[in-house]
Amino acid sequence: IERHPTPTLAPRGSPSPAMLSKAAFARAVGLRLAPPQQRRWQSAIVGALQSKIKALADQKAPQFAALRKEHANVPIGEVDIGMCIGGARGVKCILSETSLLDPMEGIRYRGLTLEEVNERLPKAPGGKVGLPEASLWLLLTGEIPTHAEVKALNEELHKRAAIPEHVLKLIDDLPRDMHPMTQLSMGLLALQPTSKFGAAYRSGTLKKTEYWKAVLEDALFLVAQISPLSARIFRNVFFDGKHIPSDPSLDWAGNYAQMLGVNDTEEFKEVTRLYLMLHADHEGGNVSAHTTHLVGSALSDPYSAYTA
Repeated sequence: IERHPTPTLAPRGSPSPAMLSKAAFARAVGLRLAPPQQRRWQSAIVGALQSKIKALADQKAPQFAALRKEHANVPIGEVDIGMCIGGARGVKCILSETSLLDPMEGIRYRGLTLEEVNERLPKAPGGKVGLPEASLWLLLTGEIPTHAEVKALNEELHKRAAIPEHVLKLIDDLPRDMHPMTQLSMGLLALQPTSKFGAAYRSGTLKKTEYWKAVLEDALFLVAQISPLSARIFRNVFFDGKHIPSDPSLDWAGNYAQMLGVNDTEEFKEVTRLYLMLHADHEGGNVSAHTTHLVGSALSDPYSAYTA
């Protein structure tokens, strides 16, 4: 809380905090709340992640500036009528930093083949598959995370995974024959009011240079919340609403496999880790990724962009 130079003592007859919301009470007694994105205590691992993302951005910024200045008018391809009729299929118009999709060798993450990624990423105890949450770190920072960083990131995701009761009730009340992706979209939109970026943007206090930090906050919450939300939908549709609680001792993907409850073997956890690691990024040009980027470019919050 930041204080105005006006007196901070509540005047006689002022409402008590119990009678007002935090914001309303603060206004009544001459206090001004700090912007929403500054109120949450930041963990060490999120701070480290932010520092690494900023370092990479600072490194890349001159390259993008030179590209824009020196090659802005260089054509990169042709567009024909067939491409237009086909929904822009084959049109080269997206710059992707995180991954590259080659028709012959497949996807590379930050220049590494998927085989190299799987070999180098930290793994679950006794596992042979690179953890997908470690691939998230790689995609965001350009660096292979240490085991300690992945452990701390997993702990952070577990802390952010709680889903409000009203969202759980919404999901549980949906018809069982409703498509799971429709249910997932409704669940994510129900979480949208918790968006840190949305709140900070509407407050008018968020600088453009700080947008990415609020977006990162939302993205981490999304990654954390989507696994218990998806597992709940799966258990509602296929297991008559009999749910399996989250296990904070497990890694993010292993815990997701546990909550799905298809079986409790380590092999199923490994397959789930592999599947999610292989699909962590897709060059940004496929329909779903492109739609997310397009909606996000209009300054929609990550919940709205991902749901689209």
